[in-house]
Amino acid sequence: MARIVLISPPYLTDYMRNARCDFVSLSSSSWYPIWLGQAGSYLESKGHQTRLLDAQVDGLTTEQALEEIKNFNADIVAVYTGRLSEESDIAFGDEIAKTGRTPVFVGPYTSIDPSQVLASADHARLAIIREFDLPLAELADGGDPESIDNFYVKDAQSGEVKINPVRPLYKTEILDTFPMTAEYFHHQLDISRYKTPSEPYPYLDVMSGRGCAWGRCNFCLWVQTFVPGTVYNLRSIDHFMGEFDYIHKYMPDVKAVMIQDDMITNKRGVQIAEGLLERNYNIQWSCYAKPNSKLKQETLNLMKRSGCLNLHVGFESGDDEVLATIDKGSTVAQAKEFSAMVHEAGLQIHGDFAMGHLGDTTESMQRTVDLAKAINPHTAQFQIMIPFKGTKFWDQLDEEGAWSETGEPSYERTGGASAEEIRATAKSGYRQFYMSGPYLKKVLTQPQTYLFNRFDQYMRAIPAVTWGRWVK
Repeated sequence: MARIVLISPPYLTDYMRNARCDFVSLSSSSWYPIWLGQAGSYLESKGHQTRLLDAQVDGLTTEQALEEIKNFNADIVAVYTGRLSEESDIAFGDEIAKTGRTPVFVGPYTSIDPSQVLASADHARLAIIREFDLPLAELADGGDPESIDNFYVKDAQSGEVKINPVRPLYKTEILDTFPMTAEYFHHQLDISRYKTPSEPYPYLDVMSGRGCAWGRCNFCLWVQTFVPGTVYNLRSIDHFMGEFDYIHKYMPDVKAVMIQDDMITNKRGVQIAEGLLERNYNIQWSCYAKPNSKLKQETLNLMKRSGCLNLHVGFESGDDEVLATIDKGSTVAQAKEFSAMVHEAGLQIHGDFAMGHLGDTTESMQRTVDLAKAINPHTAQFQIMIPFKGTKFWDQLDEEGAWSETGEPSYERTGGASAEEIRATAKSGYRQFYMSGPYLKKVLTQPQTYLFNRFDQYMRAIPAVTWGRWVK
C-alpha cells in the first residue's frame, strides 16, 4: 500500500489550471480538479491512501503545500501542471524530489510535451502522458516506471528520456470500475471554495465519459493531446447515475451538478434525463454542447423536465469562414437554430466565444460579438485564443508565421487582426454584451440573479475589460 498526494500546485489566485484552457478567471471561477479526483478515487479503490490537495484554490503557499505533503508522509506525489504555471509547477516537483519522495507530472498540459517538461526539471524524473489513473496505480503497486505504459522516464545521469508505449484509452469496462468522484470530492475537498457564475452555488463537477464525439476543433487541448480523436468513451448509465444517488443522499446542500463531458450527444442526453426523471431528485444539472451536437428538441425538453439548467455551448465564432477554418463543424445558421431550440426548451445558455481564431479579422470578430447578442445567452465569455503546442492550431500558426512578439496569435501580416486588435475586441465583446439593452433589461427585471449575485464578479471584471489587462 502506498501513500499518494494528488496536487494542483500553488499559483496565482483564480488561476483556472483545471479548465480546458488555463487562464486567470475574470469572474473568480474555480473548477474542481476532475482528473486528479478520478485518479484519486481509483487509487483508493486499489487499497492505497490518498490526499487530494487543490493548493491553488485553497490559497496555500509552496511552503505550506510541501508541509502538507510531508505531514501526510507521501510516497508519491502526482503534480498536475498548467501552461502559465508550468515553470512554477516543475520547480514544485523538484522541491518534492529533494525530500526523497517521488513526484510524477500528470495532466493535459504535461501531455503536450512530457520530454520537455522533464528536460526542464533538475530532480524530478517521471511524467505520464494522457490518462494517468492506471499508470499511477501500477507505480503505487511497486511497478518499475520504465516498464509501465504511458510513462516518460528521465535518466538521472545522462538526462535522456525513455518513452514507453501508450496504452489504449479507457472504455466502459474500465471506467465502470472507478468509484464515485462525488464521494471522493466530498471527503477530500472543501466544496464551498468552488464556484462559477453560470451554476448555482454550491455545485459539483462530475464526468459521464471521456473524450469528444466531434473531436476535430483545431485548437482543443484535451481532444488533441490528452484523450485524442473522435472518441466518447462512456461509463454505463447506471454506474454514472450513482454520482447523483450519492449527492442526493449525502450532499443535500449541493444545488447543481456540472457534467464535464466535452459534448453531450443526443443519446447520452436522453439517458441522463430519463435516469434523473426516474429518481425525481431535486438536483439541477448542466453540460457541454455544440451547435452540431444533434440534440433534438424533444431531448432538450426532456432534459429541462429532468432538472437541466444550463448548456455550455462552444459557438466560438460568428463567421462561417472562420468556423470552417477551425474545423468546428457548425455554421452561424446552426448556432442560431440551436440556440432557438434551447430557448424554446426553457434552458439557459452559457455562450463560449473566442477572439483570434486562425485568420480572424476585426470584422469577423465583430460578427462573433453580434452573434452573441443575437442569440442572447444567459451568460457569455469572450476568450482570447490560446495556442497550445501539440494542437493543429499551433502548427498552423507556425506554418503561417502568425505570431506576435508576445507569443500571441497575430494575422496582421496577412491582412487580419493584430494581437492588440484581438485583445481589444475581446474586451469590447464583454462591454457590448453586458451593457446591451437586452442584458440591462435582465438586470433591472431580475436584480437578484443578474446584479446582486454577481456584484463581486462585476467589480473584478470591469477594470479588466476597460482599462486593465488580464492574464491570458
